[in-house]
Amino acid sequence: MKRLSLLIATLLCISLAATAQTKPDMVLVEGGSFQMGNPGNAAPKGDNDERPVHAVSVKSFYIAKYELSVKEYKQFINDASVTIFSNKRDHKMPAAPDSAWYAEHPDTKKFYPLPTSPWWDWVDDLPMQKVTWYDAVAYCNWLSEKQGLQKCYVENADGGIDLDRTKNGYRLPTEAEWEFAARGGNKSKGTLFAGSANAADVCWYDDSSKLRGPQKVGSKKPNELGIYDMSGNVWEWCSDYYDKTYYAKSPQADPFNAVSSAYRVLRGGSWHYQVEHATVTSRDGPEPHYTNFNYGIRLARNAQ
Repeated sequence: MKRLSLLIATLLCISLAATAQTKPDMVLVEGGSFQMGNPGNAAPKGDNDERPVHAVSVKSFYIAKYELSVKEYKQFINDASVTIFSNKRDHKMPAAPDSAWYAEHPDTKKFYPLPTSPWWDWVDDLPMQKVTWYDAVAYCNWLSEKQGLQKCYVENADGGIDLDRTKNGYRLPTEAEWEFAARGGNKSKGTLFAGSANAADVCWYDDSSKLRGPQKVGSKKPNELGIYDMSGNVWEWCSDYYDKTYYAKSPQADPFNAVSSAYRVLRGGSWHYQVEHATVTSRDGPEPHYTNFNYGIRLARNAQ
């Protein structure tokens, strides 16, 4: 009987360990003020949506030290109790790149001449990728619930998703928070890449990755706050709606674009993009249901 009880207890411990959620490593970003955007005075000059440069202040917040890993996302996918937003996407791991994807990306195809060469696969310590904005916020709500925190995202009467910034759970950073953290917060040295003027020190982009896929999280140098991969590896979704003219009308204090549109903000560049997209000021704005093999997640939380 004692042996049976011990066996049951051991199996229970193994089961709990297998289902336990990884608690993300969060970095406190002390609030402060900065000049947001790229003036375009020196290369890389950035795009017009990075201008005008404007003064912004943000409150203190937490942001993840690393991009969300495949291992962390698998826990979400493998949880049968997950409830996700209606009609947004099937709850499953994305499929591997297929022949059509490689045909659309000839530079990558030459490193993976199908069908003989394997792709990079869902390896635990790689950044999770090919997630939509809806996947990202569903993950935030799931992790919040698992850790007894308040959910930050709610589905509204029109079927859209709203962010409640008063809640204490996990969320995506606002665009202003993302840029402030990428710059190094109050410790910023003013570099245009997250932690260095030399992109190769801190960033996986097309030349440094050789288009062979995403790389292990945290394998480059961190920025001034000890945060990794804010330049390159995978693009990171933000909570804001995307508006290419938002900087001309952005409020100064803790800005967040909640005006509904068909697009959401992405930041940071990726292993498959050129280096000019990996700056701390570069912006993109795809549709929230769209994704690719370089769209990922970085978590944030209120500092309270």
